[in-house]
Amino acid sequence: MSKNGCWCHHSDPCGLCCVVFTYMLLCFADYVVDHALLYPWLGDTASYQLLKLSFFAISVLAMVSHCRTMLTDPGAVPLEYQPNTLLANEAANKMAMCSRCNGFKPPRAHHCSQCDRCIVKMDHHCPWVNNCVGINNQKHFVLFTFYTATLSLYAIILLIARAVYTAADGHPARAHGSRFTQRARGDAAIEGGGRFVLMAFLFFEALLFGLFTLAMLTEQLSSIITDQTGIERLKHDYVAPSRSWLHNLSETFGRPFSLLWLLPTAVKYNGLTWYDLLPQECEV
Repeated sequence: MSKNGCWCHHSDPCGLCCVVFTYMLLCFADYVVDHALLYPWLGDTASYQLLKLSFFAISVLAMVSHCRTMLTDPGAVPLEYQPNTLLANEAANKMAMCSRCNGFKPPRAHHCSQCDRCIVKMDHHCPWVNNCVGINNQKHFVLFTFYTATLSLYAIILLIARAVYTAADGHPARAHGSRFTQRARGDAAIEGGGRFVLMAFLFFEALLFGLFTLAMLTEQLSSIITDQTGIERLKHDYVAPSRSWLHNLSETFGRPFSLLWLLPTAVKYNGLTWYDLLPQECEV
C-alpha cells in the first residue's frame, strides 16, 4: 500500500460483510423510495422526478464518500519513515518506536491491529467502512455519516408526507395518466400489502441508521473541533493547542475553506497532501 497505490483492507471478514450490508441498505432505500413510495403516489410528474433525483443524488454522495473512506490510505506511516534532523532534535532523539512496525512512530500516530500499520491521527478502526479513520480519510468518513443521516431524514419525511396524503385523500395512490397505469400494472409484485411492508422496512431502516450515523457524525465533529481523536481521549497522550474551530476543521477537510469540503475529494493543504507534509528523508 504505497503513496500512489490503492489502499484495500481485505483480511477482515466482518468488515467486508459490513461493507456489503451497507451498500445493500442504500440500494434498498433507493428502490423503495422510487418503486414503492414516490411513483405510485405522484406518478410520472415533475414533482416525482425532482424528489427522486434529489434522493438519488444524496444516496450517490453517501456511496462515493463510503467508497473513498474504504479505499483511501487513512494515513499509514511509511515503513521507510525516518524523522528529519529538526524533528529529531525537537524530540530530543526520543521519538517513539513501534515494535510491531519496527520503525519510528511520528507524533499522534497509533498502531492499528487490524490494518497492522501505524496511522497518523487514528480515530478508530470502523468495520462499516472496513478501514481505519485517520488524517487522510476522516473527511470522507464524516461526509459518509452526514449524507447517510441526511438520506435517512429525507426518507422519513417522504414516508410521513405519503402517509398524511393517503390519510387525507382516502386512497393509497392516485393514477396520473396511462404511463402511470402501465407501470403500476408492471409493479404488481409490490402492490397493496407488499408495498406497505417495503415502506415499513424503509422507515425502520431510516430511523435506526439515521440515529446511528447522526451519533457518529456528532462524535466525529466533536473530535475534530476539539482536535483530539477518540484514541487520544482514551489514552490521554495528547493535549490539543488552543486554536479556533475553523482551523481545526481545516486540519481534516483541507485548506483553504471551499465548497470541496462538501464533496469526497482528496484532502489537500494549499495543494499539498499529508504525505508531502510528513517530515521524512526517504522516498515512499
